Formats: sequence, structure tokens, C-alpha cells
Amino acid sequence: MKKKNLVVKSMAMLMACAMVVGNTGIVAHAYVGDDGLVRDDVAAGGNDNNASISIGGGSSDSGNSGSSSSGGGSSYSAPNYDDGCVRDNVAAGGNDNSASVDIGGGSTASYSAPAPKAAGSTASAGKETFRAVAKAGDGTYKVIHKGIDIATFTLMDTESKKAVSCTKVTLKKRDDGKYAINYEVADATGLTIGAPVDRTYMYTVLGVSYLTINDTIIADIESEAQAAATK
Repeated sequence: MKKKNLVVKSMAMLMACAMVVGNTGIVAHAYVGDDGLVRDDVAAGGNDNNASISIGGGSSDSGNSGSSSSGGGSSYSAPNYDDGCVRDNVAAGGNDNSASVDIGGGSTASYSAPAPKAAGSTASAGKETFRAVAKAGDGTYKVIHKGIDIATFTLMDTESKKAVSCTKVTLKKRDDGKYAINYEVADATGLTIGAPVDRTYMYTVLGVSYLTINDTIIADIESEAQAAATK
């Protein structure tokens, strides 16, 4: 009888041990779902809504960094667009609006103001060319050589020394082959030509021999230059 009870107790203990062994390792884990709420106490390494959001498959979308990555390690960077605004704080090497204009596509159009046109018209008396500004209304003829005002000749009244207008004033080649600054007027009575005292440059460098009114010689510049050369 005692042996039978001992066997029953032994079998009961074996069954209890089997149940304990069979239940070993069974652990219940509560599922924590993301309810979509932003919390300040996000643990290190957790999902921070200001950083990146897992979209499955190991991919993430970064909202604040301007880029997103998907499975496989590929990434996309948002391009920086030129808003077309002109700013005063142009960085070194940037476009300076005073020098060039950005027309898009990385190309630049440069604009330079044209140089001012030299006054007068080109004239030649057989030697070096010069520019002449002739004003019949003022009775003046200005000579400019290599950008320098050489002389201004003025038709004037002999008595009053006032300037007189003329019909025309030009550099004219005479019948003898020499050149003269000639004034054309309807009546040359009482008129003369005002000029610098030393006008020999007009002949020695430029080749102008005379000052004339209606082809009548008023000043012989060639003779003056030859006389100055012998002194």
C-alpha cells in the first residue's frame, strides 16, 4: 500500500515538473502602439517627430533636413532654387549688378557703356590727321590733335573784335595744292580772323598753310613757320 502511494506521489511530481518545464520561456510582451502624439520624453534612439519617421523596410523620411532615404540606402536631396531676388550682400565671386546681369542657366551677360565719341570730324591737310569742330553760326573752327585742343580760329569784326557768323567754314585745298581754313561770307568787308599768336604747329605738324576769307589769304601760316625755323 505504501509502495502504491509512493508511486502515485512520484507520478504527480513528474507531471508537475513537466508542466513547469513546458511553461518555461513563455513570456507575454505587451504591444506598444504609436498613437501619433508628440512627447517631450522621447527616449534616446526612439522616434523623434522632429527628426525622422520610419516608413517601413528600414527607410526613413527626414522632414527638417530636407532629404529622405528609402530602403536600399538611396537618398534624395531637395535642390536649392534661385528665387531671382537681388541682394546687397553679394558674396565674393557673385554677380555684381553693376558689372553683369544674370540671365539664368548659369550664363551671364555683361554690359559696358560705350566710350563717348570724339567731337568734330576727321580732317587732313597732307600730314597728321586731326579733328575739327566747325561752327558757322559762331564763326569758329576748333582744331583738336591727339585729344588736345591746338587752336580755335574765330571770324570777327575788325573794329569791335566781336565774333561774326559765316555761311561756311571748312578745311579747303586750294588751287596751288596747299590747304587753308577758309571762311565763306556774303560780305567780307571789315572782317578778320582771330587766332593764337603762335600757330606754326598748324603747318609744321598738320600741314595747314593759310587762314582765308572767301579764298583771300588773311594769315600765311606756312611763311610764319619757315621764319620761326630760321631763328
